[in-house]
This record gives sequence, structure tokens and C-alpha cells, in this order.
Amino acid sequence: FIGARTHATIAAYSTCVPTLVIGYSVKSKGIAKDIFGTYDGLVIPVEEIDGAERLIEAYNDFAANKEDYRKQLCDVMPDYIERAKSSIKELFKI
Repeated sequence: FIGARTHATIAAYSTCVPTLVIGYSVKSKGIAKDIFGTYDGLVIPVEEIDGAERLIEAYNDFAANKEDYRKQLCDVMPDYIERAKSSIKELFKI
């Protein structure tokens, strides 16, 4: 999946879909870094896109590693989802 909107990329991440993000805000880098430990190869800052060649290069690099990204997502997402559910439960206690 290639996405730019934050909620679309979060939805993809949460369902273990490898995602190349076109980042228009600092959030995209932060989310990728939180999940993968880095945003290199996972987020293309919109400012760096100067033509189709840059997008094709980024996609090819991403595609070469997508199964590794999928595995990492499947490893970390269950814990993220559980923590989100736990946070909601805590809010209802207030």
C-alpha cells in the first residue's frame, strides 16, 4: 500500500499491510519510527519528491523488503492493539 493520509496508513499498519508513506507531516515519520525503529525506506517526505523517478526508486526499495515489513507488523501489532484497547478501558473508568 502507498498512502499519504495518516488514518489510511494507520489502518494499513494495523492490518499488517506493508505501507510506503508519502509523508507530509512529522507524524508519518514518528509513527513509522515507533513501529519499525526507523522511517528510512518507509516514509518519503513529500519535500523529497521531485519527480516520478524518486517515487519509483522508493517503491522498488520498499517492495524488495515488503515481506520483512509485513512480518514486523504482524509481530508488533497485536501488542499495539491490546494497548489501545487497554487505554480505552481506562478512559471509561474515569
